[in-house]
Amino acid sequence: MRKGAVAALAVTVLLAGCGDRPGASAQVASKTSSAVVLDAENKLVWLRCAIGQNWQDGGCAGEALMLSRSDAHDRVQQLNAEKHQGIDQWRLPDIVELAALRKCDHGLVEDTFTLTLMAEQEPVVVRRWCAEETTVPTIDAERFPDTPPVKFWSRSGSEQHQVAYAVSFGNAWIGINEDADSPYAVRPVADRLR
Repeated sequence: MRKGAVAALAVTVLLAGCGDRPGASAQVASKTSSAVVLDAENKLVWLRCAIGQNWQDGGCAGEALMLSRSDAHDRVQQLNAEKHQGIDQWRLPDIVELAALRKCDHGLVEDTFTLTLMAEQEPVVVRRWCAEETTVPTIDAERFPDTPPVKFWSRSGSEQHQVAYAVSFGNAWIGINEDADSPYAVRPVADRLR
């Protein structure tokens, strides 16, 4: 890898400032040219663009594909087969990871609900949506430019009942009984390797 590419990637290191995690904040060193965002706190790598969009000139060009949950999994596997951005471990984010990307001008409401993730995990309490009127989309536009204000799939939910959790970046709402055949956007994530 060239020194310039390494430097550009290093400048891309950003903390995932999130709506549900106290103390987390975005630290942007400079305008970057990378198609990924590194979340150092949670050791994650996010694609800046939704599937269907392409990183171009500091933004996401094109339209996000609206996919069923099954098709979303298939598209993520295609990214892995292609080693997209040099990574072959892309996946759908869990609901906590995806919900942490929400950004509201006035914070989130105090009203909460409990999400059950997987049998081996403790339930998680999250705030429901933005407290007041807020800028749309409800995500950090510098880290995730041109994000459509639509629902995005998570990998969390009930396979048995064919429902899943999703996050709307139109109002920061978490949907907990989403039909797996509904067409939503996808923002892949990968666990960051050392």
